[in-house]
Amino acid sequence: MTRKPFNPPPPKERKEATVVAFRAFYWIHSWAVYGASLLDPDGIDADYPPDLGDSELGAAAREALLASRFIGPDHPDWDRVGAYFTREKDKELSARFLARAGVKTEATLYKGAANVALTLRDGTISLEPWKYEGRGGFGGIRGVEPTELPETISDEELGAAIRAAIEVSRAVGKR
Repeated sequence: MTRKPFNPPPPKERKEATVVAFRAFYWIHSWAVYGASLLDPDGIDADYPPDLGDSELGAAAREALLASRFIGPDHPDWDRVGAYFTREKDKELSARFLARAGVKTEATLYKGAANVALTLRDGTISLEPWKYEGRGGFGGIRGVEPTELPETISDEELGAAIRAAIEVSRAVGKR
């Protein structure tokens, strides 16, 4: 008996971005998405001051979300995106964060940090707070469901919802 190869269907198209709230600044970036999410060399990767108003926070997050690209195996950038985030790139990003925050250690940088994952699919923006788990990593929060918002929500309302999710993330994150 000959078995047919298992070829699962491609994932449903979506866009993703992340807002990381450090004490000294926000890092907002877009993802290249398919099965997993990878940092996109052509995406949004920006730092913002910690005193952004709700409208500015919402606008920056929306810009990153809309810049996200769905890149499957047949996309011309598939290999380039997959090879983008190297150990050296990780070190550069860490050095940038430490310098921006004016701190010397990652433990100090991540103290009080929060993370909100944004997903846009079928006209709905989902906001999901993640908790800090140590060593620069964030993970899901058991029992916390994503906040679902219409894509047409105003920047001010989106920013306020992100800020509320940041507070949830900070409340449960490792200190």
